[in-house]
Amino acid sequence: MPVVLDWTRTAGAGEPVPCVICGKPAICRSPAGKPVHKVCAEAWTEQRNADRKAVA
Repeated sequence: MPVVLDWTRTAGAGEPVPCVICGKPAICRSPAGKPVHKVCAEAWTEQRNADRKAVA
């Protein structure tokens, strides 16, 4: 099942700056304030979860 992050209450927006994952301009900010596309963050989270399961 794909990861779906809910940033409706914690994320923000700003000037376009490079996404920390793909490097393309992003206006979204993660809840931690990092410039990142929501799609990139969801894919990164899903991959990280898969890696954890593979190690366990």
